[in-house]
Amino acid sequence: MRLHATGDSGGRTLLAVRGAGELLGELAVLDERPRTATVIAAEACHVHIVPAPEFLKFVSTHELLTPLLRHAIARVRESDAVRFELATASVPVRLASALCRLIEASSTVSAQHSVPLTQAELSQLIGASRNAVGSALRPWREKGWVRTASGGGLLVCNIHAIQSHAQMQT
Repeated sequence: MRLHATGDSGGRTLLAVRGAGELLGELAVLDERPRTATVIAAEACHVHIVPAPEFLKFVSTHELLTPLLRHAIARVRESDAVRFELATASVPVRLASALCRLIEASSTVSAQHSVPLTQAELSQLIGASRNAVGSALRPWREKGWVRTASGGGLLVCNIHAIQSHAQMQT
């Protein structure tokens, strides 16, 4: 699932990608404020929509407030780490890190990982230009660590080599 934010001028950017079993919208329920992102399914999925009052009643009945708050805090910490990375890391490092997060969020386990995002979406995700993402991908493609997937997006063949190479480039 892709989480997008839309600005006042109508521009849209990709904030995050979430995988199977994720809880979405919990922050808006907890602080009773409007949601700040839109979720778009990246592949066929089953979704359960639970109205806020029912969700809060379930949380209260089953004493889940503490785990729910821990989950929300983990999301905030993840967001802070990504924000720090955006401000301090090179494009290859940011891209390698984003690919790792995308693989972790994936619902499939295999030696090769499909990342169903375009270069433009990857550039939004890491705060870089599409050309900068293409430049970072080029040596990884030449080494066979990534390739274009048949349906679009990327096929990541060696995430560990990508991470090592990205770190050496800084």
